[in-house]
Amino acid sequence: MKLPGLIKKPNYQRFDIKPRYYDPIREDIENRTSRIKAEMGMADAELDPGYRSQIAGSFRKNMKHAKNGVDSVTMLRLLIFVILVLFAGGFLYIGKEIFYLGLLYIPFLLWKKMRK
Repeated sequence: MKLPGLIKKPNYQRFDIKPRYYDPIREDIENRTSRIKAEMGMADAELDPGYRSQIAGSFRKNMKHAKNGVDSVTMLRLLIFVILVLFAGGFLYIGKEIFYLGLLYIPFLLWKKMRK
């Protein structure tokens, strides 16, 4: 007899898949025909010699690993990394004034960009 508890124990999940449609007669016929073909030595299906799978190499063809050049995301990461290294080096060499110089440089960049 199970005693009631305050905490519910989780049950393990069971794999139970129910097919949408199951025809036992059709499956029996397929099993019989495959057994008879195996006894007679017939192959399941003769493939066309000119047939070739369409999926062969399609994943490799669509991959972008062989792309030449550098994409913009990689360039942006490199730029952010260089800026962080420069700020860290400037902080060690000059001190906290490097951050003020960086803040003064931002309006100069904006002015230069707006002028074009």
